[in-house]
Parts: sequence; structure tokens; C-alpha cells
Amino acid sequence: MFYAFVKLFFAPLVRIYLRLKVRGSALVPAKGAAIVVANHASFLDPIVLGSACPRPIHFIVLQYMYDWWSLRWFYWGMQTIPVRAEEGDPRAIRLALWRLKRGQVVGLFPEGARSGDGILREGKMGVALLAALSGAPVIPCSIQGAFESLPPGKAFPRPARVTVSFGESIEFQRSTGAKRDRADLERFSSRLLAEIIRLKEEAGEGLPGGHRERAASPRISGNP
Repeated sequence: MFYAFVKLFFAPLVRIYLRLKVRGSALVPAKGAAIVVANHASFLDPIVLGSACPRPIHFIVLQYMYDWWSLRWFYWGMQTIPVRAEEGDPRAIRLALWRLKRGQVVGLFPEGARSGDGILREGKMGVALLAALSGAPVIPCSIQGAFESLPPGKAFPRPARVTVSFGESIEFQRSTGAKRDRADLERFSSRLLAEIIRLKEEAGEGLPGGHRERAASPRISGNP
């Protein structure tokens, strides 16, 4: 109920103030487990993605953010999943898998942290690992315009045009037998980041002046 109340309050503000445009929301399964994955360049990203998604999202957030005493009650109420990214966190993986097993939606950002300049950075393999362990479909998503509204260092968002685009689901496929290996995880991660780049470029074509937001090549970091 807390999540529903927050969305009821924020979603209209986001749609009006940020002129939120949502593309492909029908591609999010109406029920069952799913993993929503998006680029991350602004503190606005979880807010606009949660406003755009037709289903509640249980976001994976970095532990240091969860430890802020002034915001912990909010993250707890939103049923987020804290993760200690710098050291690996099997507890976070277990909790995310538990959410997915219950047919819920888990959301995360494969870059692991905000991009400082709005460019899509190298991804980590946590998304691929979660997809491999759960078998849940992964919904790639691009967020365009949130960085321009609230870049790092700014305290309050500026009015902007924000577009959230959902893509076709991608499922993890093992190349040989039932064994999961690093090459399979890397291929899946590369494919996912390439799809996010494609969605960002498509959204950029619809912006005034045909602006396209830049993205780095979809290389993969060695840490999950």
C-alpha cells in the first residue's frame, strides 16, 4: 500500500513536470516474474521508471544509500533490496530470487551506479547472473532526459522532457548443456546493453533537433 500511495502521489507530478512519455509499456508482462533493467544517470531514474512501469518494481539499491537514516524508512517502505556491490552480496541475490519466485518485478541498473556524464557505461554481470538463476525474462529499458533534468551535483530537477522506453524481453540462454559459464553471462550482458543503446537511440530520434544521447560501447565489467 505504501508503494501504491507513493506512485499515486509522484506519477502525476512526473507526467506533468517532466512531460513523461512512455513507450512499450505493454511489453512488461501483466503478471509473473520479470527483471526490468535500465541505464542510470540521475537520481530521478527510479522515480520515472517506477512511474512509467505498469507494475510495482522492487529496486536493488546500493547499501550505502539504504543506510542513510533520513531515507531508510522510504527505501524500506518501497520494499527495495539493498546490495553491497563492492564485495558481492549473496543475501541480496537470495532476496531478489525470492521476489522473482513470488512472481514480482525486480529492477536494477547494470552499470552499478550513476553515470557521471549521461553516457551508458560498462555493465556488470549481476543482471545476467540473476536471469540465469531465476529464468525470469529481462525487460531492457532506456531512460532519456532524466540526466538533463537532474544531473549529478544538482539539488532540484529542472523541467524537461523525459522518455522511458521498454523493449522486448530477453531470456538467458545457455550455450552448452545445463552448466552456466562466464562466457554465457558476458554474451547475455552484451546483448542486453546493446538493446538499451538501441532504445536510447530510437528515443533520441524523437527529441527536438533529432538529438541522440551518447552511449559507450557495451563492454562488460568483470565484477558481478
